[in-house]
Amino acid sequence: MSVTVNDVRDGVISKLKQLFPDVKVTGEEIKQGLGQSRFFVKLLTTKQSRVINRRYRRSHPFDIHYFGQTNEELHATADALYDGIEYINVPGGVVRGNNMQHEIVDGVLHFFVDYDFHVIRTKVAETKMRTLEQEANFKNG
Repeated sequence: MSVTVNDVRDGVISKLKQLFPDVKVTGEEIKQGLGQSRFFVKLLTTKQSRVINRRYRRSHPFDIHYFGQTNEELHATADALYDGIEYINVPGGVVRGNNMQHEIVDGVLHFFVDYDFHVIRTKVAETKMRTLEQEANFKNG
């Protein structure tokens, strides 16, 4: 079974709900200033590059927005994310996040993390030879 972009996104959202059960988590754009702490999970530009043969490297960079009440809350949430979001569950296993960093812009925490892994494309079925005609000549008998 192949891991899809939505599988990775759902893994991030699920992990955030597990880490912060009292905070609303959404994958849809939200407006700032709603008065309640909440997460918005934004998938940035996903990339795939061929490594060899049917093996590809796929990268899923995320910008996890956290809308909090104070700078202290934003920094505390960033600290919790560094420890808690490193591993997420996807169908067939666990994926490790890397390149973690954060910044606060206009009162919103932006926590960046990449989930990179290899995928193997299924082998294309080739038409097998159905019949073979062969002729042979024998020497000396």
